[in-house]
Amino acid sequence: MHHAGVDEHGTGLARVLLIHLDRAVRLGASRGDLLRAARLTDAQFADPDTRIPVKAFARLWRAITERLPDPALGLRLGGDMRIREFGLVGYTMAFSGTLGAALQRFARYSRILADTLVVHVDASRGASWIRLDAQPALRAYRQAADARLAALLAVCRELAGMNIAPLSVQFPYRQPADTREYERFFQAPLEFGALSTGFLLDENDLKRPVGSSDETLTRYLDTLAAQLLTQLSEEHTVRDQVRRALWSALSEGLPDLDRVARVLGMGARTLQRRLRDEGTTFAAVLAELRQDMAEPLLREGRLTVSEVAFLTGYSDAGSFHRAFRRRTGLSPRAFRVGR
Repeated sequence: MHHAGVDEHGTGLARVLLIHLDRAVRLGASRGDLLRAARLTDAQFADPDTRIPVKAFARLWRAITERLPDPALGLRLGGDMRIREFGLVGYTMAFSGTLGAALQRFARYSRILADTLVVHVDASRGASWIRLDAQPALRAYRQAADARLAALLAVCRELAGMNIAPLSVQFPYRQPADTREYERFFQAPLEFGALSTGFLLDENDLKRPVGSSDETLTRYLDTLAAQLLTQLSEEHTVRDQVRRALWSALSEGLPDLDRVARVLGMGARTLQRRLRDEGTTFAAVLAELRQDMAEPLLREGRLTVSEVAFLTGYSDAGSFHRAFRRRTGLSPRAFRVGR
């Protein structure tokens, strides 16, 4: 299954490559040896914002599979993935109401992880296929497909707080000689030689509420929210109410005036008038809140610039960069370095 939207010359976040690299080292490979084989240097990982060409991902996969000739290697590399390792994508998934909503967000935000990864959630009667398609250079490595499937299912199990078993799992290559490890991990009927890579989840599993899967992550965002909200008076002004409504909605995309007005139980015109009476506008409140959110997120240093851009509702890092520079005179990266 190939989608035209997958860029042959794409890039992925350094963070994603590091996850594979660290696990391979834990399984006995030499870090220096893997980096040399993949023609990468430690310096490329110094900034978590670095985008690494997909060709380097492919070279790393080749190096890992040559040095660790374990048929179930992909399951070992992906099967213990934790939600926090997905960075911002994990944040948005962990704050979804249900597992289905978390997977929809994963599909939406997956290009942050790598613009070579295409994720589709295809609903059919009573169940949904979660399909993962990768750039052709990576399709050659069955361990890479295994690692992606295993990582996403591991994260689903973590989010739901239970051992979810798919109704079916599809692999895009011929059946290996020994499938016991696959049966043990997926606990589902396996279909090899399929046209796509993915698993089918029952509607009841998709409706499962997401538990607070990572206490430190939840605490971190809660603290940030509290800091932002204590800057407000006790919601005495319409501006404060708008800020609160925007805060909770931003990571799902940019909320518009109509939507915020609905949340506050008034018409859009009324909201505009009341903000005008307070000497401000919807656009000004939104710009100010995004800046107030961006600064502590950048200062804290745990997220990349592109991740902060998404969390504050920008569609891409470029527009975030321009808006941030307009307000502070600094680029987001320069601001973070000077923190």
